[in-house]
Amino acid sequence: MAKMRTVLLLLVSANALERPKPKATIRTTKADVEAVAITEALQNIKLKVTGGATTGLAHRLEVGAFFGGWYALNIYYNIINKKVLKTVGLPWLVSWAQLVIGALYAMVGWTIGRPEPSSVSAAVKDAWPVAVAHCGQQVTTVISLGAGAVSMTHVVKALEPLFSAAVNAVVRGEILPLPVYAALVPVVGGVAVAIATDLSFNPLSFSAAMTSNLFSGLRAVLSKANLERTKQTAPELFGAATIGAACILAPLAFVVEGSKLSVLDDLDTNRVALQVALSGLFHYLNNEVMYMCLARVNPVTLAVGNTVKRVVIIAAAMVVLGEAMEPVAMVGTTVAIAGVLLYSILKQRLA
Repeated sequence: MAKMRTVLLLLVSANALERPKPKATIRTTKADVEAVAITEALQNIKLKVTGGATTGLAHRLEVGAFFGGWYALNIYYNIINKKVLKTVGLPWLVSWAQLVIGALYAMVGWTIGRPEPSSVSAAVKDAWPVAVAHCGQQVTTVISLGAGAVSMTHVVKALEPLFSAAVNAVVRGEILPLPVYAALVPVVGGVAVAIATDLSFNPLSFSAAMTSNLFSGLRAVLSKANLERTKQTAPELFGAATIGAACILAPLAFVVEGSKLSVLDDLDTNRVALQVALSGLFHYLNNEVMYMCLARVNPVTLAVGNTVKRVVIIAAAMVVLGEAMEPVAMVGTTVAIAGVLLYSILKQRLA
């Protein structure tokens, strides 16, 4: 009996040990809940602000890198192009060679997996109107750069918006608000002052640059119509137009300057070929990087960047190529470029 009592006592003791102890009740006040909520909110805000700042900085650095690359390609193209033209002349053949380099770059890119038209031959055929304008714009620009100063060519090229507006009104019937057209007045006046005071004025360079402006306006209008009608992207259209332009210019270039190829006999042809190849590559990449810039910023920012680009090219030509510009011409150039900037901003805001 005593043993039985002992066993029962042991079982009761074990059961008491295994029974969980009641948990202490934690009293949470309303103030505690509010404090926790405020702490969590502050942590979330800190994370968002930090993340946003990091993302914003990364975006600015990316945009800055693309714009810097765009400017560098423009500077390299204009300087190398001028040196080639000084050495060789032959602007028609140089223009054609540059288009060939661009066409090869586009086709190689398409073969290694870059986005390409569903049918390259159909895209080139469909882009013929754009290719004609692109061909004309390319050869007249190179003629202007070869005949006169790079800086003055780009001063005259500041009139490009005037031609684009005129072509757009005639071909597409698009009329812009009056303030937008009014912004072109200082552009025309500034260019007129710069040209009138330019001691190195060259009639061929001026007329070629003006013709280039007309072809640029046509190319822009025809490109817009093509992109609206087809499913091509802008880079795909530019590649197809470059291929077409190279085909168009080939017979013309050899008819005009084929008999003058003997000038290469007394030159380092390997060096000339390298310079022409680089100028063609830089010319194509310049346009491609411009599209990349547009994909990362709004059109107004791109217009501002394009204005700064022209200033950078003129400054680089004066420093690297030793081109001089009279003070009055500088004032006229500044007014013209400021007018281009104003026109671009008003067009985006009001049109």
